[in-house]
Amino acid sequence: MLRKILKYLKENSWKTICVTQDTYEYGRVKGALSDAGIRSKTKSSTPMAGQESSEFGTTYDVLVKQKDFHKANQMLNKP
Repeated sequence: MLRKILKYLKENSWKTICVTQDTYEYGRVKGALSDAGIRSKTKSSTPMAGQESSEFGTTYDVLVKQKDFHKANQMLNKP
């Protein structure tokens, strides 16, 4: 029973497939994953560039489930 629970938790944990600040790249990755039927979610952050800077840059972390990671990685890296 414990083994089944651990397997379920491992397969349903989320793993980062892509980190980007480019909104075009972010859209391409999310669209490709969606078209392939792979569920994904996004974590984003907007840190300031420095103490005296007023520039912002949003970083997008795209995550997929552990069990879909290999399929997603192959799909995103094919020519």
